[in-house]
Amino acid sequence: MASEISRTVLFHFLFSGLTFTFLVTFAISFDPYFLHSCANNIGNYTANSAYERDLNTIFKQITSITKLNYGFYSKKVGEVNAMALCRADVKLDVCTGCLNETISRVKQDCPNNKEAIGWSADCTLRYSNTNLSEKLEINPQTCLYNTGSTADEYFQLRLGELLSDLRHKAAAGGALLKYAAGNSSLRASERLYALVQCTPDLSEGDCNHCLDKAATDGIRRCCLKQRGCRVLSPSCNLRFETYPFVEAGAEFPPPPSPSGDRQKEEEEPNKSKRTPVLVASLSVIFGVAVVSISGFLIWKRRNNQ
Repeated sequence: MASEISRTVLFHFLFSGLTFTFLVTFAISFDPYFLHSCANNIGNYTANSAYERDLNTIFKQITSITKLNYGFYSKKVGEVNAMALCRADVKLDVCTGCLNETISRVKQDCPNNKEAIGWSADCTLRYSNTNLSEKLEINPQTCLYNTGSTADEYFQLRLGELLSDLRHKAAAGGALLKYAAGNSSLRASERLYALVQCTPDLSEGDCNHCLDKAATDGIRRCCLKQRGCRVLSPSCNLRFETYPFVEAGAEFPPPPSPSGDRQKEEEEPNKSKRTPVLVASLSVIFGVAVVSISGFLIWKRRNNQ
């Protein structure tokens, strides 16, 4: 009887542990804000080809980085060119985690495509068999928008002013960082928050043009009169919301000269967004421990009887 109970407890323990592990892994790996674009007109590579090997080599290099380098990486191996850009306000572990997930999603959604791009909440990844460096790419352009809407003309006025100010600040950045974030007052106590970012290999003029297109054509086409939006292009992106999504008060100093120390880690934003995952992980550990101890006590008690 004791042997039967112990087997039952062990089964429930293992099943509970596997179930919770699956749930936590899913919560950590799934990004609901992921978007992608596959260049189907460029052609495909074949399995086990030199292109696939070179692409996997680049992916391994990008996800093995040990310095943040302001979140920008440009690589070329054989025929393959790749570029990765993390949000300038995220730490190294968030950046590499985002790139790992984005690589996995792009490979799944654009299998064997020689050119593709993936946008996640904290990073962008693109690769191609053509040169990407210092090349302005506005299209494909896509977006995600907040379902809350407003017809307030004052909101649109303040949004235009804020994005214009940030656009000029970002474009004036150096060869390591073209990024700006800020906020502006609306009516009463409400505020508007925004960030803009270009790949830093762009010239000041190209960055300015890319962000201008995002702030005009992109918003007009996708999220006009919405209270929040992300406009995404290969070479730049912008986001605005009526709540803070960058670490409050975070400031990003001008990047050092190319000969200086390129590593810079800023405060991690959106801590509240990642907190549930940590809580879930701790809850799983606690739950598994309780089940394990309970099972052991039941088994011991039955044996003593």
